[in-house]
Amino acid sequence: MIAFHLDPRYALLPLPPMNALRSIFVGLAVWGAVVAKAGPGKDCGQKAAVRVECATTSAFLNIDIAHCRKIGHVVIEVKNKEGLVLYKEEGKALAEQLVRRLDKGVFPKGELSLSVTTRDFAITQPFSIR
Repeated sequence: MIAFHLDPRYALLPLPPMNALRSIFVGLAVWGAVVAKAGPGKDCGQKAAVRVECATTSAFLNIDIAHCRKIGHVVIEVKNKEGLVLYKEEGKALAEQLVRRLDKGVFPKGELSLSVTTRDFAITQPFSIR
């Protein structure tokens, strides 16, 4: 017969009472259910909007991009009729809205288009500078 002697210095930590363990497991289960129901992100459908304002009385081209969740990686391009890229900006928007003001003096007068591409949508909006 072999006898084991446990040194008190190496004793395991005492376990909490069973009620405390139960409340921890219930809390984790509820949290898991909430995360599972929420999923990776909310599905908001096609609720994206790109608005371009090019007033003749202003020296700026106002771009307003809105979405129902954080936009994330975004590419903004201004192209002429032939498809030549006149302006390109890449970045990351950490909010549901992104606003840009561009100097319209650097763009030629005439018909142009604004293309906005994100992970959720790609919208092209025509506009003109007079």
